[in-house]
Amino acid sequence: MKKEEDNRKLTKEEDNRKLTKVEERRNKEYEKIKEEMLKLGYEERDLTIGIVYANVMAFIMALPFIVLFSILFSIGKHSSFSGMSILECIIFLIIFFICIAVHEGIHGITWAVFAENHFKSIEFGIIVESFTPYCTCKSPLKKHEYIIGAIMPTFILGILPCVVSLFTGQAVLLYFGFLMILSGGGDMTIIYHILLKRSEKKEELYLDHPYKCGTMVFEK
Repeated sequence: MKKEEDNRKLTKEEDNRKLTKVEERRNKEYEKIKEEMLKLGYEERDLTIGIVYANVMAFIMALPFIVLFSILFSIGKHSSFSGMSILECIIFLIIFFICIAVHEGIHGITWAVFAENHFKSIEFGIIVESFTPYCTCKSPLKKHEYIIGAIMPTFILGILPCVVSLFTGQAVLLYFGFLMILSGGGDMTIIYHILLKRSEKKEELYLDHPYKCGTMVFEK
């Protein structure tokens, strides 16, 4: 209970911020779905998290993976990173920022597979205040469907490059994987809160909050 109260404090500013027209429209759509779910006997439960909290937790959630792959990479006696030229640094950064967009695309593609209206249920955008790109699913998903969609970008862009680096000895690939795992730290934090949730309810459906970071749960 104390953790939930602390998390609510972190989201107070976000509760009071002025919504964009897109967020207002999405909020109206959410309220309609919410009304239908409540009529069907579901109860609403808030699992949203604050942006600041998510950014802090991103490092905490990513740290075990970074430590593990660093140890495995060193055990393999691979050569350490020897540096990059200015051109290589520029190319690396360009690829990284492209992959930030790809990260959200993977969310969308995966959730679209499970969503009732498929890609019509998916929406992309940017939270201007924190310059945070996002992908949201406007259809309720089952627990495993939501978690798969949430973790898939980190697995494909973060975990897999780290695993490949263990066999190829490419330190740049390892460090790129670390960056993408850090980028997925917020997703892992949301998954952590989902898995941490205890409920005696038999049915659970997860629906992204229309303008906050995280998900709402409808259970009965």
